[in-house]
Amino acid sequence: RILLYQEFEHKMWLEYQWIVVCGGLLAVFVAYGIGANDVANAFGSSVGSKAITIKQALVIAAIFEFGGAVLLGAGVTDTVRKGIADFSKFQDAPELLMYGMLCVLLATGLWLILASYFELPVSTTHSTVGGVIGMAICAKGAGAVTWMGSGGNVLGGVVGIVLSWVFSPVLSAILAIVLFGGVRVLVLRSQNSYVRSWYVFPVLVFLTVLVNSFFIIFKGAKSKLKGLEPVDAVWISFVIGGVAALIVTFGVVPFLKKRVDREFEAAEQAEAAKAQAAEEGAEKGVDEGKVQIESVEAEPEKKNFWSTITSGANHDVHSAIEEDDAVNAIHEFSEKFDPKTEESFKYLQVFTAICDSFSHGANDVANSIGPFAAIWGIYKYEGLKKKTEVPIWILVLGGFGIVLGLATYGYKIMCSIGVKMCRITPTRGFAIELGAAVVIVIGSQLGIPLSTTHCQVGATVGVGLLESLSKGVNWKLIGKVVVGWVMTLIIVGLTTAGFFAQGVYAPSVVNIREREELQGGIKDAVIQMVNTLSSSNIDIVGGNLTLINETITNLTNHSLYEAQVVDSVKFNNVLLEATTGLTHSLAHQLNKT
Repeated sequence: RILLYQEFEHKMWLEYQWIVVCGGLLAVFVAYGIGANDVANAFGSSVGSKAITIKQALVIAAIFEFGGAVLLGAGVTDTVRKGIADFSKFQDAPELLMYGMLCVLLATGLWLILASYFELPVSTTHSTVGGVIGMAICAKGAGAVTWMGSGGNVLGGVVGIVLSWVFSPVLSAILAIVLFGGVRVLVLRSQNSYVRSWYVFPVLVFLTVLVNSFFIIFKGAKSKLKGLEPVDAVWISFVIGGVAALIVTFGVVPFLKKRVDREFEAAEQAEAAKAQAAEEGAEKGVDEGKVQIESVEAEPEKKNFWSTITSGANHDVHSAIEEDDAVNAIHEFSEKFDPKTEESFKYLQVFTAICDSFSHGANDVANSIGPFAAIWGIYKYEGLKKKTEVPIWILVLGGFGIVLGLATYGYKIMCSIGVKMCRITPTRGFAIELGAAVVIVIGSQLGIPLSTTHCQVGATVGVGLLESLSKGVNWKLIGKVVVGWVMTLIIVGLTTAGFFAQGVYAPSVVNIREREELQGGIKDAVIQMVNTLSSSNIDIVGGNLTLINETITNLTNHSLYEAQVVDSVKFNNVLLEATTGLTHSLAHQLNKT
């Protein structure tokens, strides 16, 4: 029996290599969706405010998203969503969990691409959680899902995720309102706003570094710094923030101020020269314009495959202002401030975008590829381990997919959250990014399952509300986004359950073939046993042979087949029970004889 089961188990793991291969491909597919949706959402305010271009966002993402994931996210990662489902139920059937995670990857990737197409910024984490919930219910029933935290804690489990749809965007909106409202009163509306902006610059850098340092140190590097307490992370973050503020005050601010002054002087001179040239050669300008128009009209014919692939990076997300009347009205209604002051905040927002990108890579990217890490870990160790080391090559796959997704399809989400939702300038964008980051840090410390996407959207709405309740925010778009949040768990959960059920509960040629092989093997073994006993002048062939044949039939035609299809652990139990029964029957006959 033991040899038979070991041979079956070894053969099983060899046959599941295709899950690992397909899982790797789907991991890249999911990473592509993350780049097109989740990462694009993180850069939406920076691109929307024109602090950086899409190409610059690509460079930042390629360096800092990937760097954060490799340097701080490659430690011990929860390969299964902790607190969402009871995966101990899969302890004796790890191959089911491996296939289930494959279904989670497929459903999550499809939903992220679909949401990006409809310009809906959704949560990658919640998408994965929805898939895990659907798979767990389909495999083990609703009891396998952790609906609430231990002791009835409403902040844990699925209930906590649903509650986060409300309080995470609301808290982010409140903080963004406080930040931008304070900057608007103290700096933007003053007569010498440009001068004041350089005075508050080091203070805001201190806050930015403080928040992001705490997030990276306590959440990202906690596994590498044993015994690290929250108090330690706080004072270390204060020191890092203070040092950064001093460097900015005496080394960076003078340089940036000279650069901004120089750029505006050059822009004014160029504008004056352009106006003079227009007066002197109006007719010549018309002729040149015709030639330029003809050249532009002929451009589509020269496009090749590479230009098509990179078209997303060259997309003008701000064209929506002219194309959409509702968006144009929001931008026209918003309060305008000194361009030089806004320009000074541009550098601060770029710095914030870099910090957020590194934090996102350290804490979210590694977790987003957790399903594939689970598949790889189960296959490698031929069993379930709740935590496993994420190999660097898996992170490389994720980094490649993220950059590719951001480059080719990220412009839709950037346009949605950075242009269409409300008017974003560098001062507004800074408040959005810092406000969202603070809420994420607080939520992570309290163990609340927050989404960076929800916080980002909430902070964006908060800044828009400072303009006007009705005219400062695109409420039609917000309605679509909220529906997308609610549907994320439902759609991904149902899709994953459908994929999982089709693969697990459908009739299988492989299972039928293995059933026939095992049936023949067991029959041969029992017949040999009967023949051996018969040759020893022990007469048990009579009435007991019928009992033995019935046991074999039930074993091979019913229980064994169902065990292979539903839960392979039953295979071992059924064989044990059948063998024990046969042994007792034979022993009884021997005693009688």
